[in-house]
Amino acid sequence: MRESPAQIIDPVHADPAATANAQAQTRPCCLLLDFDGTLAEIRSTPDEVAVDTAMVQALAGVARRLNGRMAIVSGRSLAQLDALLPPMVTSCVIAASHGQELRVDGVVQAPEQTGLFADMAFEATLHFQHTPGIVIEEKTYGLGVHYRLAPEMHGLVDEWTMAQAARHDLAIQHGDMVVELRLRGPDKGDAVRAIMALPHFSGSSPIFIGDDLTDIPAFHAVQALGGHAISVGPRTAGHADEQLDDVAAVRARIEEVAA
Repeated sequence: MRESPAQIIDPVHADPAATANAQAQTRPCCLLLDFDGTLAEIRSTPDEVAVDTAMVQALAGVARRLNGRMAIVSGRSLAQLDALLPPMVTSCVIAASHGQELRVDGVVQAPEQTGLFADMAFEATLHFQHTPGIVIEEKTYGLGVHYRLAPEMHGLVDEWTMAQAARHDLAIQHGDMVVELRLRGPDKGDAVRAIMALPHFSGSSPIFIGDDLTDIPAFHAVQALGGHAISVGPRTAGHADEQLDDVAAVRARIEEVAA
């Protein structure tokens, strides 16, 4: 596919949505996407999340339209994303575990795996066994403690995770009704910069779509690169250039870029 030369877009006077679409049409662009709350609706527990057929078709279409310049940037692990997304999507670039794992053309860059989070999941299950509504999510390089079903337990979750972070020298990542313990290191902003340094993405204009606090560093990264940050819902809208209402609106935007 022959791509159009770059054109200058006035970021002050242009409508944000029109600017993003114009970038996609007049210069090479790439699309970087969060997963939970962006490509799939948030559910009561992480295991209930699923990507619908319409979204999968939209992703496949935009990946073809952008010659593969699409990436998933998620706090979930590679193993989780591989189980939730079809091969036509997971064959694209994946930055998982908040950037700890990066898979490009089937090659994975990641720290050495550790049994720490399996042990912590066991400890957390014991600790919260008499606290209904707390859901423990073990990841390859992290542990999520979800309190969506018991929001009044936020303080107890904070107390336990802060103690574990101090004990094991871990980073604490707050999200939508979840507190995550993870290895110190990259965040989603670092993941964006690593992706944009890849030969296939270099020189393109990034559009990042995300919904949660973990996506804010990615927003700032794409903005620094002259790209466009889109918040799903109001939670992170103050850090973005544009706001979409929900997952359905994200799918519509993806379909516009693919058109």
